[in-house]
Amino acid sequence: MEHTPMPEPLRQMVHHLVSEVVMNCQEVLRYTEPDIARDWKRMTLIRATDASDTMDMASMLIAAYCQRTGMAMDTLASYLQTRQQRSRATGPRDADRYEVAGMLGTPLPPKDDQDAQRSFSCGQGYTQGGLMAEADEQRLFTEACLHGLRARLCDDVDALDSYLPPHVAELARKVAGVLAAPQPATA
Repeated sequence: MEHTPMPEPLRQMVHHLVSEVVMNCQEVLRYTEPDIARDWKRMTLIRATDASDTMDMASMLIAAYCQRTGMAMDTLASYLQTRQQRSRATGPRDADRYEVAGMLGTPLPPKDDQDAQRSFSCGQGYTQGGLMAEADEQRLFTEACLHGLRARLCDDVDALDSYLPPHVAELARKVAGVLAAPQPATA
């Protein structure tokens, strides 16, 4: 199998699209903060679907290149993981509704529905004392990077304190500070 690097124009486009996704993901996080209560539903959904659509675009560009260079369709379908794809147009599934019910504690799923029970239990894992009660270091770092990047781009580092928990705001300020410092040239 021939190993050639990604063509430069495709590489640049993928980098551009991934950067756009990162900005959309940061907006999703931003709209989860308490000071933006009025628009959180609309904006988290819009930015999350923007991020998803942009990653789909990147995937399809890479897939088109792979197809152009002779990749077999069954291999391409495998790499695109088409078996796990589902349309947003169908709306939330029962599993999604039961997971939210688990997060909120009600309504209880039918006792004889094992899939519903599993989804409900998964949702319960995100509540107080569950899976997401304490932020892991990787998630904390990712959130700080996204918020710090956005604050630097908007030149609004001071605003971080108004909507982030203190430990996340502190890390985000550090990230923004590093982004502001001129980086030494590498040869």
